[in-house]
Parts: sequence; structure tokens; C-alpha cells
Amino acid sequence: MLKLLNLLVSLRQLPPLSELTGDEERLLFQLKALFDQQGALSVLDVYDLIGGKSGTTAYRLLMSLKEKGLVVVEVDDADKRRRHVHFTDLANNVFRAVG
Repeated sequence: MLKLLNLLVSLRQLPPLSELTGDEERLLFQLKALFDQQGALSVLDVYDLIGGKSGTTAYRLLMSLKEKGLVVVEVDDADKRRRHVHFTDLANNVFRAVG
């Protein structure tokens, strides 16, 4: 157990995780868990995950993950009101390293 904890602490100190706030890191891993359940993500899913905080705060956190190169937000071609969230290769590398 101690070895696992040491590994996780070491990973947390490497970029890109070292550049994330606690809220950003939490959202990233919550999004990954939800993606594993559903197979897809939308911006509405982000709003649902950030319960108790405003939609503006949720969107700001999502855009911060985007700016740090961890997610991409794309407009749905069929319904321009919907936006989908996808993980970048950088995020997938983080998930593999931690997972």
C-alpha cells in the first residue's frame, strides 16, 4: 500500500498533473469515470458532475482543462446546441500512467 501511495504522489508531481488545481484534477478523473460508464461525454455532463457549484464555475473548470491540453470540446454537427467533450492523447497518457 505504501508503494502505491508513493507512486501516486510521484505521478502527481509530474506535468500535467502538477499543473492542475485540485478541482481540475478531480473533474478530470470524474469525467474519465463517467466516460468509462457512458462511452461519451457532453458539456451537460460536466455541469452535472459539479453539483453545488454554478454552471459558470463548471464551464470555467472545463475550459481550464482544455487550455492545459487535456480535453477538446466540439460542437455536435447535427445539433449545434450540443457540445461533446473528448480526451486528448495527453489525458489518455495520464490515465494509463495512473491506471
